[in-house]
Amino acid sequence: MSNTILSGSRERHLNPILLDLNALYHPPKQPLTALGIVSAFIPLFGYGWQAMTQDPETHFRHELGKRINKHKTDEANLVLILQLAGMLDCHCLHISLPYALADDQLATLERRLPRWQLTLSEQLLVAELPVPADSQSDPQTKS
Repeated sequence: MSNTILSGSRERHLNPILLDLNALYHPPKQPLTALGIVSAFIPLFGYGWQAMTQDPETHFRHELGKRINKHKTDEANLVLILQLAGMLDCHCLHISLPYALADDQLATLERRLPRWQLTLSEQLLVAELPVPADSQSDPQTKS
């Protein structure tokens, strides 16, 4: 089932999404499309169209590409990534980092994002957002 704004049903993306922070800072050039032109003039149209037609991961990656800023700190960008992932129902991320985070940087992330379970292994940040037990059941089976 696809996500639809009108019906309010949203698919949850539970498979890990693999991200590379360096690649996010230097994305490849995207070809110009009709949707891209309309979205530039009417951003809400583009957002709504993508939410209705794309799976959560594709929508997440597209929104992330528009919002990531290489001039901000890595911590600020990681907070942005995890906040956006939570909003778009992407609950498991594996983020490859250019360096291992220091303990104080990880503590800052944990303090700013208390719902996320963060695990650091060398240069890989594993972030998981626990899904509440009542939302794991299919909303269409409830009457």
